[in-house]
Amino acid sequence: MIKKSNELTIKQEKFCNYYLECGNSSEAYRRAFSCGKMKPESINRKAKELLDNGKITARIAELQAGMQRRLDMTRDEAVGILAEIARANIVDALVVRRGKDYTTILIDDVTKLPLSTQRAILSIKSNEKGYEVKLYNKIEAIDKLSKMLGWDAPVKQEVTNKGEEAYTIRVVARKEDLPSGDTDD
Repeated sequence: MIKKSNELTIKQEKFCNYYLECGNSSEAYRRAFSCGKMKPESINRKAKELLDNGKITARIAELQAGMQRRLDMTRDEAVGILAEIARANIVDALVVRRGKDYTTILIDDVTKLPLSTQRAILSIKSNEKGYEVKLYNKIEAIDKLSKMLGWDAPVKQEVTNKGEEAYTIRVVARKEDLPSGDTDD
């Protein structure tokens, strides 16, 4: 098989994929190439040489772009899912069946549950009594929403400079939260 001049070798392609997986060029080099007898400095140098190769960096960028397209999630989607988790109610996932002498609470076909309820389910386990359903933590979802939407109160913190005067630092989420006239960028 004749390799085109712009194609990577199999090991170079592996290096690119391992680099995306672990984020460390030396580790990616170790995984892609035979380097059992190489010194760590040599591995670092060879990995750096690969990252400096235009074909390698172009391929890594191409792979990253493909991953980004598959993983694209808007901030609005993330907020929507967190809101669904925060609003989820366990009884939405349960079906109550009353018989003559008994009441059974069970999970019906989860695929028939509303998508908002499905997204809120962390796990379903089968046991001898039926099923155990766990939902994602509502408080954590609300906390994450609060941070994403800037609902957290500003934080004030005093900082001293080794016996010098104290400064108060106030962290604000948005520029519009600053008092008027306090707009130093």
